[in-house]
This record gives sequence, structure tokens and C-alpha cells, in this order.
Amino acid sequence: MSEAIENLSAILLTLRNKLLVIAGVLITGIILSFQFTGPLIERMKVDLLPEGAKLVYVSPLEVMMLELKLSIIIGILVTLPIVAFYVYRAISKRYSIKVPISIGKGQFIFLSLAVIIMFALGASYSYFLMLPLFLKFLYMDAADSGVTATYSVFKFISFIATTTAVFGLVFELPIVLTFLTRNGFVKYSTLVTYRKHIYVLVVFIAAVVTPGADVFSQMMVAVPMVIFFEISMIIVRLIGVKNKLSRPDPSVTAVGITRRN
Repeated sequence: MSEAIENLSAILLTLRNKLLVIAGVLITGIILSFQFTGPLIERMKVDLLPEGAKLVYVSPLEVMMLELKLSIIIGILVTLPIVAFYVYRAISKRYSIKVPISIGKGQFIFLSLAVIIMFALGASYSYFLMLPLFLKFLYMDAADSGVTATYSVFKFISFIATTTAVFGLVFELPIVLTFLTRNGFVKYSTLVTYRKHIYVLVVFIAAVVTPGADVFSQMMVAVPMVIFFEISMIIVRLIGVKNKLSRPDPSVTAVGITRRN
């Protein structure tokens, strides 16, 4: 436990030292994407607003705040690869092997393409398959009860954007877990041991994504995430390799092993 805390502290220290770079990328992403949020909101409205439902805004700043929130989401997504790179470097420095994770140029390109493709698949699944069915079901359920569907533009578009981003990240699980297990950072047995804890985390994420929604709505988001996690576990079990990385030893100076401060 103390070792895990020590490693986490080192990672946080590295991120703190790179905070200006991370903040710069984040702010740039927010500023550049802000000008495209208007057309993006209109596109979401056309694609996903059920026929007969209406969007309204209930405060003067609601649309502007929505545009800002979409820009922040895009900025965070753009910043995540930078954060992941710094985390990888911080973890690498906690071990004594000179090249703790061997990734050639071809492998790096393949990994980058896989990350982009999996995110696109997750976002597409959410936007083009799950959300249309989910939103139409909720609308029909309300209409059958004699209720007119009038949605807050902030909550409606925020739900779509957040859900799409979350599922894009969820689809990265096979890559992330395989990478971690193949390089010895996480054991498959550990993932199995903490499976129930991960389920609780998934339910919590679903509750955050669907604030104020009923349990059924939360399960509509949580269940696909759990299923995809189990698919990721199968992939990890098939191709994951449990390599153990050496801890740094200041007294060892053999070939291929260096002391890292």
C-alpha cells in the first residue's frame, strides 16, 4: 500500500511540474473549440431531439454556459493524451530498467491509431445507436402518460455530450488494460479481485452522467459499460502478459540498469 502511495505521489509531482503545459493545451482547446459549439448544438438537436419534443432555455446565460461546457469537454479530451504521456513517463522513472516499456515507432503508430479508432467507435455507438433509442424511449414513455416533453437545452445537450465522451473513453478499456497487464503494472488477478468495486464505480459514473434521472435511466448507461468492461477482461485474459517490472535500486549499476532520480 505504501509503495502504491509512493508511486502515486511521484506521478502527481510530475504532473504538477508539467501543469503549465497541460493548462496551455487545455485552454487552447477550449478557446479554439468554443467557436464551433453553436453548430455542434444545432447538429445534436437535429440528430437526437425526438419529434414533437421542444428545447427551451430557462435562464439568460444558459446557452452560453452550455457552449462553454462543450468547449471544456472538448478541451479535456484534447488534453488527455498529453496527461497520459506524462503519467507514462512518471511511471517509467519509478523503475530501474532503462526502457521499461519497449514501444517501437511502428507499435506507437499502431497504438495511436487503435486509441483513435476505439474512441470513435465508442462515441459513434453512443451517438448513433444508444442515445437515439434511449431518448426516443423516454419521450414515448412520457407521451403515453400524457406529458408534453419540454427539455432544458443545457441539460439535454449536456447529457448527449457527456454520454458520448464517456462511452468514447470506455471503449479505450481493452487498450488501456491490455497495455497495463502486458507491462506488469496491473495483474489480471487484481482486476478480477476488484471487479465488484469497478461495478460500483461504473454505477457512480452513470449517476454522474445522468444527474436527476431515475434508476432505469442510469442502468441504461451503466449496463453497456459493464458489458464492455467484461469484454475488455476477456481480451486481457487472452493476450495480456504479466511481466514484472523491477523497482529501482540505487546500489545497482549493471548494464541496462540505471539509477533514476
